[in-house]
Amino acid sequence: MNKKSYIPFAATHPGEMIKDELKERGITQKQLAEQTGIKPSVISETVNGKRSVSLNVAVALEKALGIPADIWMNMQTQYDLDTSKIAERDSQKESVNILIPTRDHNLLAELVRKFGWAFGMPMSV
Repeated sequence: MNKKSYIPFAATHPGEMIKDELKERGITQKQLAEQTGIKPSVISETVNGKRSVSLNVAVALEKALGIPADIWMNMQTQYDLDTSKIAERDSQKESVNILIPTRDHNLLAELVRKFGWAFGMPMSV
């Protein structure tokens, strides 16, 4: 079976789900830190997508929120895969060489100025 590769527009960090859960339950990050024994700075960094969900954090979240640790780990793995695929896709952007007749160099210069286009070769008139 040939599985089609899916590359999302943007990756969703598991911290987004934590943030949503806290909001729905009326729990602050500080309260979650107290319930889990995780440092408040670690909770904050995770919620804000600056830190990965580790196994220890996933287990602590399971105990505090009742959401299985494997869900947190799968979300983190998916986020990492999506981030990698997005980076690869973005690094493969194609460049196109454009040949513009000499009489149109003023038009080209205006387009470069207006839209910030950059070309590999300097313009000569």
